[in-house]
Amino acid sequence: MGCLFSGVFSILGFIFGFFFLGGLGGAILGALFGGIIDSIIAKSRINKTTHYYQNHEYDFTEHELHLAAYVAKADQNRLLRSEMTYVQEYLRKQVGSARLNTVMLRFRDILNSEIDIKTVCADINRHASINEKLVILHFLFGFSNADGEMRTEEVNAIWEIAQLLGVSRTTFEAVKSMFTASSYGYGGYNYGGYGYGQGGYSQGGYTGGSSSGSYTSKATLENDYKILEVSPDATDDEVKKAYRAAAKKHHPDKVSHLGEDVRKAAEEKFAKVNEAYERIKKSRGMN
Repeated sequence: MGCLFSGVFSILGFIFGFFFLGGLGGAILGALFGGIIDSIIAKSRINKTTHYYQNHEYDFTEHELHLAAYVAKADQNRLLRSEMTYVQEYLRKQVGSARLNTVMLRFRDILNSEIDIKTVCADINRHASINEKLVILHFLFGFSNADGEMRTEEVNAIWEIAQLLGVSRTTFEAVKSMFTASSYGYGGYNYGGYGYGQGGYSQGGYTGGSSSGSYTSKATLENDYKILEVSPDATDDEVKKAYRAAAKKHHPDKVSHLGEDVRKAAEEKFAKVNEAYERIKKSRGMN
């Protein structure tokens, strides 16, 4: 059985029917009855996620979890152990150790539900600034790159999210370049993982290996230009203007209201903007 919650009541009904209702006929009857219960539970999970935003106030972390689950599902419904560890450590900083188990269980429920990212992103658009949207993209890229490798399917899912959030392609590439330039996340867990499907969520769903396509780590001057969202053919004045715009967009003060940990993470990305600018200046001989 590939998933922990896949047809649990159907299987129990089959066993109960076989032994207590009389052979194969009783087993089939029991399985049908169990299947009805499984269907009700699955529908409840879907409704819980679909209607969440109609009954709750805006919750930044809740939105991040929905989008992370969507990215995970894009990779053949597989969640690496390193990705789960990344989310766990991220949430530990966000909500504290006391609430961590509760929020992780919520993430499990989200993984086992259908995710309407259009509704999620529409709610984000009503509340979030571009700076907060970039925090979300940073989180998603960090999640995808938790094992040091971003899979093409996951990057495509993040781009789909970025479009729904109204983030331009150049800004998307800028954030991605911050991760393709160096390794991020909580590594060391790229073998073994968690799998889930229509029926539910279980451990041991992935055993590592290569993908059909991926983005690997490399540090190049081309990435630096992407981080500043400017062409290598730009003039020095255009580079300076692009740097000021990027610094404003990624400035940690713009997201300090989301918590000290978010601000510290933003400081790291802000530092990458400055590092990219310094390398470009050095390559051009700019003052």
